[in-house]
Amino acid sequence: MNKSEIIRIANENNGYIYLKLIKKYGIPTTYLTQLVKEGLLSRVARGIYITRQGIEDELFIYSLTYHKIIYTGETALFLNNLSNKQIVNYEATIPYGTNIPEIKGVKIKQSRKKTLFLGVTEVQTSFGNYVRTYDKERCICDLFKRNDYDYESVIYAINEYKDNYLNIKKLYEYAKELKVYEKVRNVFEVIGWN
Repeated sequence: MNKSEIIRIANENNGYIYLKLIKKYGIPTTYLTQLVKEGLLSRVARGIYITRQGIEDELFIYSLTYHKIIYTGETALFLNNLSNKQIVNYEATIPYGTNIPEIKGVKIKQSRKKTLFLGVTEVQTSFGNYVRTYDKERCICDLFKRNDYDYESVIYAINEYKDNYLNIKKLYEYAKELKVYEKVRNVFEVIGWN
């Protein structure tokens, strides 16, 4: 493997080289160090490098650095196109007992609930990288589980979901599992889903 092959691999991965790719292709770390010295790569986090043409994507970098995080709350709404607000601080959930350091700009919650992985999916960030988050139905159900969303965010997310993504069967299945079925059903019957 030579340096130009490493740059090619990075370009095929949206400008990124990270631990999974380093292991998959058997990339010698000495080559990475040389590419950084030559200014062809920058180290953005431990085991994560980006080309000059690559765009730093915090959500993606955090997900590579902390493999167990699942983006939740306003961040999940944003990633699922159910929010019209810019994200100020990210929100993520990790399994209870997972030890990760404090991440500036990220509100981390721990959960031991059996529903932690219900609706986990991968979606593209605005920069084209895939990260783990909850799907649209889980996001809508979470609006009814938590009471820290502002009214405007709730209304926007419900209307956007109803108008563009509605899967009532899946939504009701999640709502039952998360014990918010009556609340969800009442709202969706009032606004109608046809």
